Amino acid sequence: MNPLSVYLHIPFCKKKCAYCDFASFPAQGSQVEKYLEALKLEIELYRPLLQSREIKTVYFGGGTPSLLPPDKLLSLLRMILPEGNFGEREITLEANPGTIELEGLKKLREGGFNRISIGIQSFKDQELIFLGRVHSSKQGEEAYQNARQAGFKNINLDLIYGIPGQSLGDFLFSLNKAVSLNPEHLSLYCLSIERGTPLFYRMKSGEISPLGDDQVARMYHSARRLLSGNGYEHYEISNFARPGFRSRHNMVYWTYGEYIGLGLKAVSFYEGIRKGNPGKFDEYISALSERRAPIAYRTGKKGIAALREEAILRLRTSDGFNEEELRRKYPRAFNLFQKKLLSLKESGLIEENRGRWRIKERHFFISLEIMSRLL
Repeated sequence: MNPLSVYLHIPFCKKKCAYCDFASFPAQGSQVEKYLEALKLEIELYRPLLQSREIKTVYFGGGTPSLLPPDKLLSLLRMILPEGNFGEREITLEANPGTIELEGLKKLREGGFNRISIGIQSFKDQELIFLGRVHSSKQGEEAYQNARQAGFKNINLDLIYGIPGQSLGDFLFSLNKAVSLNPEHLSLYCLSIERGTPLFYRMKSGEISPLGDDQVARMYHSARRLLSGNGYEHYEISNFARPGFRSRHNMVYWTYGEYIGLGLKAVSFYEGIRKGNPGKFDEYISALSERRAPIAYRTGKKGIAALREEAILRLRTSDGFNEEELRRKYPRAFNLFQKKLLSLKESGLIEENRGRWRIKERHFFISLEIMSRLL
């Protein structure tokens, strides 16, 4: 049987950020306890599957999972891995500065969490205020130092670039600060102003203007050069890692591996079927109170549709995909798909070497455009 990864979504946060369109919100009243009770019921519904598969990675995302007391997080982890033998598994917690303290981090590390992803976003206070973050740059650095002191030897820092009003120098200040801390992993995300967010309405009113593509591209390529020069591997469009510290959980997504998603709006993919949970709190709670799986939709792809999806996901990474592997998996569909690959190769946007296809690293910035030509 194929190994399985597990994602748990904790939707609660101190305050919703100005750019955020994720399934997250500040908790009200008894919502946290209701949600955790429902989440445990959902884990039990998946118990037969969890017991029949080797669990490869576990990832607590959000929201802000670190808002929950360590004991509650560890209780959920023990339900996923009741034998308590964590072995070589990667077990990640997303955390925000200002929500994690040294003693709590020590408990989490001793209890099985071995990777932490900290939402720094910027080391400039003015940018943090603009984004609606609730921490300061000083708290960001303290969160990192506390995680290290607690024993975490695999730390990711998130940074955002392309913020309205941000200069290349502003972004490089934050990036150099992050590099000076020496984390094992860095995730760099270009700010996307999504419909319905406070930043979207500020943009629509003309109060703020997004940066131009050329400005954002300079930030991206400058970061790529700086991190490469400091020993980080650019292994995925937005992700950089020290050798041996790629995000194993996210690699499952990008290599078409199988996983289950637990919690509000979480997605599962196994046995060729993708399932999505409802994004509305009451719908999720209601389904589980009736002891039924909270599935809002279910889809399955075959042939050329499945091939396109897998190839595009794999092309997000520096490894790309092996032609022989996908040709064997999708024998009839691959010949049609290959025509588009050859066209992109002729354009110089994609390369092939001994049957392995990749997007050239210098073209990662326009990867979405390249991938759209494979649809």
